[in-house]
Amino acid sequence: MKNFINSTQKYFWLTGAFFIIMPLVSCKKSLLPKPYSLFTTANYFSDESEAYAATLGVYDAMSSQNAYGAYLSFITDNDTDISQTSGIDLVTDYRVICHYQGTAQTPGFYTMWSALYAGIDRANLVIQQIPAMALYTSGTAAQKTDLNRMLGEAKFLRGFYYSELVRLWGDVPFKLTPSQTGEDFKLPRTNRYTIYTQIIKDMQDAAAVLPTSLPTDERICKWGAEAILARVALSAGGYSESQTGQMLRPANYLDYYKLAQTEINDIMAQNLYKLNPSYAQVFKNQCQGVLEPTESMFEVAFYNAAGSASGGNWLGVIYGTPLTAAGIYAVTNGRELALRPFWQTFATGDLRRDFSIATYTINATGAQVPLAINTRSDETWTAAKWARQYQVNDILERASTNINTVIMRYSDLLLLRAEVENELNGGPDQLAYDAINMVRRRAYGQPVGTADPAVDLAGLNYTSFFTAVQNERAWELCFEGERRSDLIRWNILGPTLLATKQATLAIRSNFNYTASTNYVEGKSELYPIPANERDINPNIGQNNGY
Repeated sequence: MKNFINSTQKYFWLTGAFFIIMPLVSCKKSLLPKPYSLFTTANYFSDESEAYAATLGVYDAMSSQNAYGAYLSFITDNDTDISQTSGIDLVTDYRVICHYQGTAQTPGFYTMWSALYAGIDRANLVIQQIPAMALYTSGTAAQKTDLNRMLGEAKFLRGFYYSELVRLWGDVPFKLTPSQTGEDFKLPRTNRYTIYTQIIKDMQDAAAVLPTSLPTDERICKWGAEAILARVALSAGGYSESQTGQMLRPANYLDYYKLAQTEINDIMAQNLYKLNPSYAQVFKNQCQGVLEPTESMFEVAFYNAAGSASGGNWLGVIYGTPLTAAGIYAVTNGRELALRPFWQTFATGDLRRDFSIATYTINATGAQVPLAINTRSDETWTAAKWARQYQVNDILERASTNINTVIMRYSDLLLLRAEVENELNGGPDQLAYDAINMVRRRAYGQPVGTADPAVDLAGLNYTSFFTAVQNERAWELCFEGERRSDLIRWNILGPTLLATKQATLAIRSNFNYTASTNYVEGKSELYPIPANERDINPNIGQNNGY
C-alpha cells in the first residue's frame, strides 16, 4: 500500500512580510487540515513542525493543474512527432499553446509562470529562515539532520523551478531572497547560464544533505536530486533559443555532459534502482497510487479530497487515456491524441506500442471498441498509459485524478546515460550499450539483465547510436512530458514537425496536423513573457517574435 507524506498538512502562501497557513491538498491522504491563521517570519519557524509545514509548501507549488497536473507536464509537451492536442480554436489556451499559436496574452503562460515563481518565493523563505532557527545550530543531532534535509529540499526545489523557467522562457528574472512588502520587483532578466550556475549549486548542495535511502513518500532523496541535475545539465549543454532567435549551445557544452556523467555514475554505483520487469505495470502502479521508488525517482503528489475537476490531476481524465463512455468507468475525453506516424515507428514485438497508444475507445461495459485504420478514425487515437481500466475507479476521481505526475523514471536516467556516454566518447561504449539495451529488453518482454541479440543494439557509430537514443526516448517516454524539450535541446524541433507533417500527408491529404504550419523557427522554441508580467515590469522585455 502506498505511503503518503503525512504531517499536520499545512502549506504557506507568502504575501509580503507574512504568510498564511492553509490546508495542504497536494501531499497525500490522511489530511489533518488546520484553521486559517496569520503568522509573521518573526514568530514562525520556531520548531521542526513549522519548518516542515513551510517545506511542504514549497512542494505544494507543483501540485495543481496550473503546474504538474496539466500545464507544466502535458500541455507544454504536446504537438510533436508523438502527440497533439485535439481540437482547433484560438480561444482555449491549452489548445493555442500546444498548437504554437499562443501569445503574450494567453492566460496559460501566466498560469505556469506564476506557479513556478510562487514555488521559488516559498523556497527562498525556507532557505533564509531555517539557518536562522535556534535548533539549526543548538538542536540535537537528529533535529539538525531533519532541518538540513528540509533546507536541502528547498534548495533542490528552487533549482528545479528555475530550471523549468529557463527551459520554457530562456532568460528570466532571477531572485534568491524572499519577497517583502515595498520591494522593487521590476527585475530585468538574467542570462540563463548564470541561472544554471545557481541551479547546479542548489542541487549539489541539496544532494549533500538529502537522505541516501530510497524514499517511502514523494519527498526527494539524494539520488533523485542527482538524476534531475543530470537531466538539467543536458538541457544546459543542449541548444536553446537565444534572445535574438538563434538556436545556440554554449561553447563549453561538454562540461555539462561531464557533469551529467558524474551524477549518473554516482547514482549507478549505489545499485539501488532497477526496472520493473513489466513496462505496463509501471503505469498501472502509478494509476493505483502504488509508490515504486526503484523505478520512479521523482514524482509530484496529488490528492483531491473534493473530487472536483479543478482540484486534482488531469492525468487519466484529459491526458493519457482513451475516450471512455459513461458506464463501468467514468467518462474521459482523451485530448492527447497519439499520432499514427509515431505508432508506425514501433518495431514488431515492442510491447510499448499497444500499451501506450489506444487505437480504440472504451464503451459503457468497459470493452475496447477498435477504431479503424485507414479512415479518419486513426486521427482520434489517444495516449493510453493511464487509462481508466488501470485506475482504482474511485468516485472522487471522475472529474480529475489522484495519480501522481512522475518527473523522472529510472529508464529515463538509463537513456540519459546512453546519450552522455555516446557524446563524450564520440560513439557508444559498453556503458552506453548496457543502458539502452536494458530499456529495450524490457520493451520486448525479455529479462533486462540478459543479453539478447534479437533486441540488443550493437556495432553502431556515433550518429546511428544518437539516432537510436532519440528514437528510444520517444518509444519509452512517450506522453510523459519530455519530447518537446528533447527536440529543442537537440535542435531538431522544426525539422521533426515538418517530417511529421509529411508523414501525415502520406497517409491522407487532409490528415489533421497543424503544428508544423504554426511553428516559427527562432520563435516557437520559447514561450512569450506573459503580458501580465510585462504590464508591471517594463524592464523585462520580450522573447523573439512575440
